[in-house]
Amino acid sequence: MPVDVNQALDLKYNHHLSYKAIAAIQGVTPQAIHQKIKDLLPIPETQVYQDHRADILSNLQLKLLYNLDDEKIKAMGGRDIVVSAGILYDKERLERGQSTQNVEIHAITEKRKAIQSRIEELRAKRDELEKLST
Repeated sequence: MPVDVNQALDLKYNHHLSYKAIAAIQGVTPQAIHQKIKDLLPIPETQVYQDHRADILSNLQLKLLYNLDDEKIKAMGGRDIVVSAGILYDKERLERGQSTQNVEIHAITEKRKAIQSRIEELRAKRDELEKLST
């Protein structure tokens, strides 16, 4: 019987079952479970990375920008380093819950007003039709 990797991961990671318990559920050996999921389970460094991801990305941006010198700009056109720094900046902002794109708030506000106005018009027409039908 093959190991159900998704179920095994769920039972190990979310329900904290032993390999032996998971093996009993799936009808396989504990070794089979361990072999299939050992490389998929988080390691202690995973939580550290998740907890500090924005700072790690910020640090990588800094390293990339420090490496942006005249020689690299000539060799690479600077594009790869600048694009990488920009991507890391966006990811850092995303991790910090900050905006990753500019939004034209005035356009959104005007659109919302137009929609609200249309809703009011439709409600008024509905009320008129209800009065006519009674």
